Amino acid sequence: MEKKKLEPGTFLFPVPSVMVSCVDKKGNENIITIAWTGTVNSKPPMVGISIRPDRYSYNLIKESQEFVVNIPNEDLTWETDYCGSVSGKKVDKFAETGMTSTRGKVVSVPMIAEAPINLECVLFDVIELGSHHLFIGEVKQVHIAEYALDERDKLDPHQAKIVTFGGKGYYRTGEKLFDRGGSIK
Repeated sequence: MEKKKLEPGTFLFPVPSVMVSCVDKKGNENIITIAWTGTVNSKPPMVGISIRPDRYSYNLIKESQEFVVNIPNEDLTWETDYCGSVSGKKVDKFAETGMTSTRGKVVSVPMIAEAPINLECVLFDVIELGSHHLFIGEVKQVHIAEYALDERDKLDPHQAKIVTFGGKGYYRTGEKLFDRGGSIK
């Protein structure tokens, strides 16, 4: 197979596309769309989100020490793109998108009610990496819409219609190709 050499870059696609909700000291809510995100630990469960220090949400999360990772479905693709394209300094993203802010059970940061999955997180650490800083959040509570669960109450990304990001745009999840552990059964 012939391959072309390219300059170093972030070619790890697709990646989850999430909307992270946060709040300032005065209670003003914001949403930032993030594609640089993922699982970083299992026990305790932790997720990482990478944010540039010049982004409005950066200081909100540092100050409050909390955030919610809201995982959108296909119905929220426009809202996901919008929340990543405008600054919360100038726009109330909940009002502009029509999404519903709802209180979490553990953190004081709002969740997006329409998102099928919400992960309430408490800030564990911030690692300065270069252009982005990695915010590691310990997941304290998980909320998943019933339609997104299979018969064993496990998340089914296909049923949930989770949105991914691929560098040039947003994509839907495909069908399952292989069962986990199937190679050794």
